[in-house]
Amino acid sequence: MHRLIPSLALLVSAAACSNSSGPTSPPPRATLRVIVQDSTYKPLLSAQGSFVAKVGEQREVRLVYQGSLPTDSGSEFLRFEVPADGLYRKPDGTPFGPADSIRITITVVDPKQFLFDFQPSGLQFNPSQPARLRVEYHYADQDFNGDGTIDSRDAAIETMLSLWRREPPDTLWFTESAAKSVELEEFDASILSFSQYAVAW
Repeated sequence: MHRLIPSLALLVSAAACSNSSGPTSPPPRATLRVIVQDSTYKPLLSAQGSFVAKVGEQREVRLVYQGSLPTDSGSEFLRFEVPADGLYRKPDGTPFGPADSIRITITVVDPKQFLFDFQPSGLQFNPSQPARLRVEYHYADQDFNGDGTIDSRDAAIETMLSLWRREPPDTLWFTESAAKSVELEEFDASILSFSQYAVAW
C-alpha cells in the first residue's frame, strides 16, 4: 500500500502451510476475508487462462487487466509457471513420462475477488522443481476493511494479508508458504499441488 507506507520495503515469508506448528501460522479457517479488485480500475481481460504444460519445456500462463482498449493486454495480475522438470505426477497418481503433457486451467472464481481455482485437481509438481505462482495485488481495493476510508487500519490489515489454499471438497483454508512483498504488492509461492488459492486476511 504505497499511499500509506511509502518507505516500507518488506519482504517476508508468509505464514507456513497447514502442517506448520510455528507460532506465526494462523489456524485453519472456514471463512476468509478475501480482498477485492479496485472497482475504479480496469477489469480483467479474461477471468480464465489455460496452457499445455509439457515435460522438458518451461511454460507459463498469465492473467492480465484490460489495456488502453478492452481487447488490449494491460498490467499483469497473475502468473503461473511450470519449469521444464516441474511435472511430477498426474491426477491419477502415475508419474509423467518423457514428452508427456497436460492442460492446466486457472479460473478466477469471482472476477471481483482474489480467489482462484486451479485444475486439474490432483496434479502434482516436482518438489525439487516446483511450479511458481505470482499474484500482484497492486490494483486491489486498498480499503481492505470496507469502511469507506483508506487509513492506518487498512495499512495494518495489509501486513496481515496472506496467500491461502484449500482443496475442495474440504472447506477449511490453510496458509500457503509464500514470499510477500508489501513494496511490490505481490505474493510469490512455490506450488506442489493444485487446489484453490486466495489472497485474504
